[in-house]
Amino acid sequence: MSVTAGPQGINFGGSSSSSGNKDITNRNNYGNGDNNKHYGNSNNGNTGNSNGNFQNGNANSGSNHCCCIPEGNSCLEEYTNNGGDDLVGQGFIDERIVNRPNAGSNSNQLQTQTCPYRNKICCYPDSYDFSVFGRTCVAPSGSGSNSGFTQGGNQNSQSGAAWRQGCSETSVYGSNQCGTRNYRGPVDNLNYGEASPGEFPWTCLLLNQNNDFIGTCAVIPEGFNNDNNVGTSKVITAAHNLKKVGFNEIVKVRVGEYDASGVNPPEKQKHEEYQVIKITKHHQFDPKRLSNDIAILRVNQRINLNHPYVNTACLPSCDNQFEHQFSNGTGVRCWVAGWGKNEFDGSFQFIQHKVDVPIVDDYKCNAALKRALNRKSAGVGDRFQLHDSEVCAGTETGKDACTGDGGSPLVCQAQSGRWTVVGLVSWGIGCATDIPGVYTKLSYFKNWINAN
Repeated sequence: MSVTAGPQGINFGGSSSSSGNKDITNRNNYGNGDNNKHYGNSNNGNTGNSNGNFQNGNANSGSNHCCCIPEGNSCLEEYTNNGGDDLVGQGFIDERIVNRPNAGSNSNQLQTQTCPYRNKICCYPDSYDFSVFGRTCVAPSGSGSNSGFTQGGNQNSQSGAAWRQGCSETSVYGSNQCGTRNYRGPVDNLNYGEASPGEFPWTCLLLNQNNDFIGTCAVIPEGFNNDNNVGTSKVITAAHNLKKVGFNEIVKVRVGEYDASGVNPPEKQKHEEYQVIKITKHHQFDPKRLSNDIAILRVNQRINLNHPYVNTACLPSCDNQFEHQFSNGTGVRCWVAGWGKNEFDGSFQFIQHKVDVPIVDDYKCNAALKRALNRKSAGVGDRFQLHDSEVCAGTETGKDACTGDGGSPLVCQAQSGRWTVVGLVSWGIGCATDIPGVYTKLSYFKNWINAN
């Protein structure tokens, strides 16, 4: 095989590619010249969410969510949330992925909670993925606002109500299925908002021959039949990431990456790199409007899906697979991961970060974007219309995908437990406010992706 581990270091930097009003930007990946290995303020102060024994309902933080589990099951007391006052961002617009401690409307803890007979309450950090232990989270009943969400056991719960998937999933066969991962829970000593190695095995990096960071990408199956058995050489990203790529420039795809500064604990595997041999931007991509913001990259050979940190994300089974709206008006919760910029100084982060955001229905998103654009310039919002190629997520202050990781996949966990790439980070107005972010909608491009 010609796959290489490649030179490890990534050069984060270069001149900013944004212009005009910086509050209205494509969520691209070009730095501001600061090439520091900066990880943010990770240990100053105490937000009150770092206590680690999650048992019998003794949640010590407003950022926890609670589940009812059988009395005989463990609350996983050994699991600790080693967070702190780390306000490091996570990279998508206006300089970072933002995932601040205690951010978002999901952080409100139930005041009174009860579970069914012979069940007990266990409370976990809001970012804890209960599904890796093969259990179903049943939210306790009670008063108060949201009990949070749970990705586990096909659940994405709000106040005890399970979400309903919009369609049946595409059947997949074999042991190496799309949307699965070897990840078995958070590693120790993570700062707030940091992912774990292998947690998002479909997320990849685009680099040039000098290891300069071009953007973030996603590994996908060859087509919407989601057949991993045939392997894949197909990667997708936001088309706007590629505007500075020259005609003969070498572009590489790096998979299985976690710490871009080197192979350091808790990483146990080196990344692998592939050379891009063909780039296909969508023929209707509008660089001014950023509609149809998608490109397909073909690499020089099949990607090694046996790497423990590498897999494809499933492609959507239908347009409305994750359009469920809970009674409180929020949508299904999904995740984005990347290496975007620090919230404070704009330097890129070497450790992969993650943020969870709810899907926002098109009508609400369109109205919010219109209002926001009109505040920038009267009449602009009146002329704006959300494009069919776009889907929205966000609205929780302190949680967003921001400049620094355009092209990062927005993934949602389907009822089968497999993860599906619903969108790619595209653009937004400001960052980490109540204004939803805009993502390229993958289901819209089914025929085009299958044909290329």
